[in-house]
Amino acid sequence: MKEMTDKHAVKIFEQCIDEMYRNSEPSNTWKAIKIFFGGTEMTFYDKHKISEESYNKIREKYMKKLTRYYQRKLEYFLLAYSPTIKED
Repeated sequence: MKEMTDKHAVKIFEQCIDEMYRNSEPSNTWKAIKIFFGGTEMTFYDKHKISEESYNKIREKYMKKLTRYYQRKLEYFLLAYSPTIKED
């Protein structure tokens, strides 16, 4: 794998979170969420639900594109911003 830059990693993080929100209920885009909720204290992740299976599948897809260092960073990013896992 070629050397990873912060800029490239952030692009992958945003692609990952966007795909998660597009597959959540209700569906949305990461761009729209940032526009609507950016700079506010409002929570948005608990208003969107995603199945555990979809979450894991999407996360793994993007983890493969990252070095170990950025994989850990993606995990923290997802903990803070991903949609909530649906309860069965």
